[in-house]
Amino acid sequence: MNKIHKILLPVLGVCFAAGAQAKVVESSVASVNGRPVLSSEYDNYYQGVIEQYQATAPQFLEQPYAKDMLGKEVLKELISKELLYQAAEEAKIQVKDSEIDNGINEIKTRFIIDEKGQQDPKGADKRFNEALKKQHMSLKAYKNKIKKDISVKKLLEAQVQASVKPVEEADVKALYANVEAVLKNKTKALKALEKEDPAKLREAQLIAAKLKQLTAEQVRVGHIYLAVTKDMPAEEAKQKEELAKKIKKELDGGMDFSTAVKQYTEDKAALASGGDMILIKGIAPKEVDAAAFSLAVGKTSAPIKTEVGWHIIKVKEKRAEREIGYEDIARDLAQYVAQQKIQTTMLQYVNGLADKADIKVTKTFEVDAVIEAEAAKRAAEEAKKEGEKAVKEEKK
Repeated sequence: MNKIHKILLPVLGVCFAAGAQAKVVESSVASVNGRPVLSSEYDNYYQGVIEQYQATAPQFLEQPYAKDMLGKEVLKELISKELLYQAAEEAKIQVKDSEIDNGINEIKTRFIIDEKGQQDPKGADKRFNEALKKQHMSLKAYKNKIKKDISVKKLLEAQVQASVKPVEEADVKALYANVEAVLKNKTKALKALEKEDPAKLREAQLIAAKLKQLTAEQVRVGHIYLAVTKDMPAEEAKQKEELAKKIKKELDGGMDFSTAVKQYTEDKAALASGGDMILIKGIAPKEVDAAAFSLAVGKTSAPIKTEVGWHIIKVKEKRAEREIGYEDIARDLAQYVAQQKIQTTMLQYVNGLADKADIKVTKTFEVDAVIEAEAAKRAAEEAKKEGEKAVKEEKK
């Protein structure tokens, strides 16, 4: 019996990218109690994850074995899902047709925005069906997936959330004390926390970093973007520069900024908000950052050149840096602590299912050999140290 050591990413919600059903008998990447985790399911889910990283964090994918590490996490999540599906079946959890329909309708709302970033409710069904076709799924197969996901949600509510103890204020205050130590750089407290529980220190650092962003000086701007890539022909890049100058001239001539956004920007994802975005001081590219925080409210910048293209921004609102205390974030911290309790209990529950299951993984990753080699190297180094220590002890 081959046990997977831990299942790290159990799924609570409905993920559109995952769960494609094979039309023919095909290979699998793993099996859970004899049931296959299909290669098509893995490939679809993995591709969705890669596309998300390409859009939001392309630099991460450039790191060695980054795609392999993501692939391993995707496989763990799919195994986790199968464990939960089987547990829900064993518990005989019932799902009504109306619940499935509501789930489908909720997913369809994500397709109201068309390719141009405009509201188009009438075209939502068409875009939804096109997405199903792209995933090689029938509506019947997708409804079955929704049914399974809802049954898992009900299972987790019954088995996990109901067993989680309420959050106590002492827990919230303890977390705040750790976060405050990071924000105020209380060296003594931080060293003590690191010695006591390094995981809690990392947690406090992450929360503090988020709070610094939320309370930092901010500017809300309208944003027009023209992309220029490194491999773009010089003539095309020059045309983008000329277009940026033309747009600026039209804005100076009285053209409404929102109209210019709709007409010119190449940041299609921002069209739904009219091109508006919040800039936090020190986060945006330095050229954009300098313009945004120096311009007065209502003013429009000249075309700004960065490594990724041309930008024109209009400052719409400014907010000064703020200080916050315990009362300002107590509720948010309480919600965070509650979620952590649920997550911890959920992981324990899924790991318990994994311990009892027959899990066989057939997919291999190049990074596995690297991890094994590093582990062997560390083991050899530790053995060498122990040997040298034993020799020294004998000489005494």
